[in-house]
Amino acid sequence: MRTRQTKFMLYTVVYVAIVLAALKETLEREQYQVVACGSPRKPLTILEERDFAVIISDQRMPEMLGLDFLIESRKLRPQASRILITAVLSLPTIVDAINKGEIYRFIAKPWLREELLATVRNAIHRHELVTHNEVLMARTQQLNAELMVANGELGKQLQAVEQGVLPRLAGHSVFTACPPNWLRSAASTFALYESS
Repeated sequence: MRTRQTKFMLYTVVYVAIVLAALKETLEREQYQVVACGSPRKPLTILEERDFAVIISDQRMPEMLGLDFLIESRKLRPQASRILITAVLSLPTIVDAINKGEIYRFIAKPWLREELLATVRNAIHRHELVTHNEVLMARTQQLNAELMVANGELGKQLQAVEQGVLPRLAGHSVFTACPPNWLRSAASTFALYESS
């Protein structure tokens, strides 16, 4: 069983120091690695250098709204699950969060510890699925490219076999009245039997 500490990095940006400390302590108690910042400007430079499974941000910050920070973080780390902590959920905030920031979840302040931890676990699981899906998609594309090359080679080999068998079949009186497509099909079938 893998440990969460070595596997998952969480990034939290909360302006109020006591809220940031409480969030950090709660998550570290669960063995998550947490990078905590009290300002949204520095985190953007850190996000350029490091990958995180989950990015958590408070909505109300003086330099930048949490939603704006999460929109910017999405550009840098699109696979990360983004969570917005807010005391006030307004419809425009929710719509913008979904449409612009692709926020994974909202956490209302004050949060329940169990709800916070369940949300973080689910956000990590989502991140794992997204990154695993990307690996599978890349592997599928690679295998499709290899398959296209192999099909091309088989087509060339079949064409070479047909060219060797077709003249021999065409000379037989049985095949002289046959349409060319039928003759080509018969040559392919004959070539398969002849090669086995």
